[in-house]
Amino acid sequence: MSVVYTLELLLSDRYELSPASRAFCEALLGEGEVLAVGLSYLPETLLWLVTRESQARFMRAHRAASYILTLAEARDLFVALGDPGPVNLMEVAGRLSSAAPGSPPGDGNDEEDDDL
Repeated sequence: MSVVYTLELLLSDRYELSPASRAFCEALLGEGEVLAVGLSYLPETLLWLVTRESQARFMRAHRAASYILTLAEARDLFVALGDPGPVNLMEVAGRLSSAAPGSPPGDGNDEEDDDL
């Protein structure tokens, strides 16, 4: 099962962040939307989706081991696979959550395929 978190959620009162972490998150959000996506086919890993390249550079400088994909990179990936480019990060998250990019139909992820 895949799950999508918005960075705004992390900034809510439900999560305690250090002042440095809060400032980091606010700086990222100042540039655009940020999503963290947990994908069933990438267990124990979060994929960070960001709107702008500047956000990706900032995140890579502070969290080099993170998986980060910009909206432009996601569009290029989907177009290369013959799928129209997504228009926003939530659409990217939805498409990535349904199946790994480039997965053939009936790869075992769909319950209805098991009946064939």
